Amino acid sequence: MDDYKYQDNYEGYAPNDGYYRGNESHPEEDAQSDVTEGHDEEDEIYEGEYQGIPHPDDVKAKQAKMAPSRADGLRGQTDLMAEKMEDEEQLAHQYETIIDECGHGRFQWILFFVLGLALMADGVEVFVVSFVLPSAEKDMCLSSSKKGMLGWGFSMGTNYHFHSWRVFVIICALPCTVSMVALRFMPESPRFLLEMGKHDEAWMILKQVHDTNMRAKGAPEKVFTVSHIKTPKQMDEFIEIQSSTGTWYQRWLVRFKTTFKQVWDNALYCMMGPYRMNTLILAVVWFTMALSYYGLTVWFPDMIRYFQDEAYKSKMKVFFGEHVYGATINFTMENQIHQRGKLVNDKFTKMYFKHVLFEDTFFDECYFEDVTSTDTYFKNCTIESTIFYNTDLYEHKFINCRFINTSFLEQKEGCHMDFEQDNDFLIYLVSFLGSLSVLPGNIISALLMDRVGRLKMIGGSMLISAVCCFFLFFGNSESAMIGWQCLFCGTSIAAWNALDVITVELYPTNQRATAFGILNGLCKFGAILGNTIFASFVGITKVVPILLAAASLVGGGLIALRLPETREQVLM
Repeated sequence: MDDYKYQDNYEGYAPNDGYYRGNESHPEEDAQSDVTEGHDEEDEIYEGEYQGIPHPDDVKAKQAKMAPSRADGLRGQTDLMAEKMEDEEQLAHQYETIIDECGHGRFQWILFFVLGLALMADGVEVFVVSFVLPSAEKDMCLSSSKKGMLGWGFSMGTNYHFHSWRVFVIICALPCTVSMVALRFMPESPRFLLEMGKHDEAWMILKQVHDTNMRAKGAPEKVFTVSHIKTPKQMDEFIEIQSSTGTWYQRWLVRFKTTFKQVWDNALYCMMGPYRMNTLILAVVWFTMALSYYGLTVWFPDMIRYFQDEAYKSKMKVFFGEHVYGATINFTMENQIHQRGKLVNDKFTKMYFKHVLFEDTFFDECYFEDVTSTDTYFKNCTIESTIFYNTDLYEHKFINCRFINTSFLEQKEGCHMDFEQDNDFLIYLVSFLGSLSVLPGNIISALLMDRVGRLKMIGGSMLISAVCCFFLFFGNSESAMIGWQCLFCGTSIAAWNALDVITVELYPTNQRATAFGILNGLCKFGAILGNTIFASFVGITKVVPILLAAASLVGGGLIALRLPETREQVLM
């Protein structure tokens, strides 16, 4: 039995019966043995591997291996970011030294002139629409206007009139056109090129600035001593596809996607990065300034025009129950109301009706020839056996009138409005005086910007402008409104100048243009909203526009004080 038990450990012996089975084998087991020979259990082939499905253990192992590498990658990116920030700080100080060596002279004055034209174009575009649109609406017969046209014009034929609002538009377009052409000849910002890692291009431009200024100062022999400029580490490379690669559509698409990604990343960096709070505060200040400033600058001419209209209506003449027989009228009838009159066999020829109302009046056998009119209506009138020949008395000017045997022959074509209104020139003179009043504010803010500081200038200017708004409650005449407008524009322009400066100084070079564009777009939205809101209250109440403008200025001025001061800060 012991032998049998000993032999149980050997192949071929049955543990129960003790008989030797010899080399008896099973085909299935032999096949499995051949297949797995030389393999451990860990090396067994996963069934799904033949279908391209990774083994779960392989996935876990791969994830375990990638975890340290990801951490290392994040640490590496953080280190690269820190190194880039350090390089930018070094570049900022070095760049100030280089600019000092380049000097200030002819190149900067040329740059000031070109950028000044661009700023002129930016400022004009906000006002030109509000000023020109009413005149254009008249000239194009779109609707009645709320503001006048410019006191001259000339005609070409009988259907086309070239009025001064067209000249005004052309003149306003000149700064934009000239600046676009001039900017094509100006070099790129060398600081921006250095941020993009383009050292050689930046060096050449700085040398150009140096040589231009030195030649103008009479020292052309002075050599530009800078040989190397620090460039920050580049986080990613700009993708540029060669002209021999792919189709033109593919090349354009790659460039577009790359540029769009850069702009999008810059916008997100301004909105969600370390500059998020500064961007939010600046957005509020830009919006409140635009809402109040542009809203009031358009509201002032509208209010002055309203006072003119009220004064004009107060001089209106009223004729009641008059009877006119066989008269010939060939002069201008202006600012009159005729009620319950009777006109028989009267002739109106080569005359002009201006702000005339015929109400409950009877016309019998009258004749109208070559008559033009502005704001003239016939209301509840009876017109019998009357002929209208070559007039602009169209159907809409007859309200609830009864016609008996009346004919309209060869009515005037086109839009024949009053092109020589007496008070229109004053409206544009007021706008001009408001724009001229900012000149002293510009000079004062330029002299005191570095002494007072950006924040104090923004807050002080906005608060003083808010105080000026409350004096508008006492502006019940044209002269008073003009005076308060000049005072408001002169005090508020300092806040605009300081706001432009601090916006530039709060952002690094590679995000500065994007941030400024976002805030400027918000400014335009505030300007449009202000024009719409303030104009809707003209002739209704002054309380809402004044309180809205004052509240916006006070709120924006106080919020602006939470921004960091950048007076002695080196531009990054």
